[in-house]
Amino acid sequence: MVLLNNPTSSVFIGIPVYKKSVALAVSSLFFSLGAQAQQPDKAEPLSEIAQVYTEAAREVSALDATEPNINKRIAAYEKFSFSPELKPRLKAVFGTDKPFAPQRLPDSRGRQHYQSVLKAGSHTDAQGHAAWSDIILKGDTSAAGNQMNYTGEMASLNVGVASRLQLSDLRLGGSQARASDGMWYGAVNLSVARIAVEDGITGKLLMEDLRFKTDMQRRGKTVDLAYGLSIRSAGAGEHKVERVNVATRVLGMDGQVMADFTRFASSPQLQQLAPAAQTQVMLRKFKELGVALLKGGVSVVIDDISAAWKGQVASIKGRIDFAKATDAELNSLPAIVKKLAVRLEVRVPVVIIEEISRANAAKAVKARSPAEQAANPAQMAALEQNMADKVMTDIRQSGFAVVDKDEVRTVIELKNGVLTLNGKGPSMFGLKNGKLPMPSTPTPMPMQAR
Repeated sequence: MVLLNNPTSSVFIGIPVYKKSVALAVSSLFFSLGAQAQQPDKAEPLSEIAQVYTEAAREVSALDATEPNINKRIAAYEKFSFSPELKPRLKAVFGTDKPFAPQRLPDSRGRQHYQSVLKAGSHTDAQGHAAWSDIILKGDTSAAGNQMNYTGEMASLNVGVASRLQLSDLRLGGSQARASDGMWYGAVNLSVARIAVEDGITGKLLMEDLRFKTDMQRRGKTVDLAYGLSIRSAGAGEHKVERVNVATRVLGMDGQVMADFTRFASSPQLQQLAPAAQTQVMLRKFKELGVALLKGGVSVVIDDISAAWKGQVASIKGRIDFAKATDAELNSLPAIVKKLAVRLEVRVPVVIIEEISRANAAKAVKARSPAEQAANPAQMAALEQNMADKVMTDIRQSGFAVVDKDEVRTVIELKNGVLTLNGKGPSMFGLKNGKLPMPSTPTPMPMQAR
């Protein structure tokens, strides 16, 4: 949400989201990921990229975050200069003492055009290695500075030492407009052709054709935010999911609450804090944001969450609604449960359930001695099949789902504090006929923002 509400066009001129340079943000993010993967159990000193990024973000935060005209913000960064102490460190890491310096291109059709390029480079220190191809960012803005279109591309990014992260063909595109509340509404699209992660122990995790999109729109006094994620394939070795798709919408968020949060997240006061302090403050603010949105009521629509495996597709669709609530209700578990209304349709192919059951049975078989396994392999195979059959029989007899020839499906509902599966209230995990055990005296919940 925050990314979409800061002028993302500032990315192409180096005036970054949260006042941080995109070059520094991207490099430090992936570089620190590699460093953390290398030494997950031991706190390592920050890499030079991360240190330079932090200091540059602090210095850039001196620019006026409240300036509504994106063209004036571009001009401000154009005149901006990093401190004499930081310039040589920036140049050592990125090959320039001013990453993403904007270049004004000829205007056309009433639009102001800009381009920014970070040349290919690399950096190595004790925490790891990072190398990137040319990063090319382009954008055009309206004369009034209240509308922008932008694109970005990077052919490759490689990070890490003991652990390695490789990205190929990263592309960014978007179109946004600033409304009277100061928020930037519109759509952003990001795609990566290939992501490979390798740690030398568990093998290589590979994701191909990843696409992510967001679209935020103002609807009167409320804000709607749509998320979309798709991956053509993901997995390691033989264990691969053929397709992943996520399409969700968050509806009815209080527009004023969102605007206030965005202004705070972009404030120079926040950027001047040390990274650890920033994290603590933002965690508190995210909690306050969540409470404020719940007080006004909010809905989450799951248009589709699905994945394909060996040609079989499992999916979830549905909706989660949270009714308007008072501070007192948000501090009471029974009241919170009654505010929730959930309906989810779940579909899972029988083949997938059987395969998972066989895999679990195979683990039990492998726990036996090699001699016992070799003595009667047919019996072992029959045991695996029997366990798979038992799982399907238990599902049928439970009444919590409908089992067709090829598919198991159920509807999960939570209404008036009662949970049902296929219309039947379960008595498990502390539930009794679908009812959650509630204290006789309402128990305060630590949700209210202070």
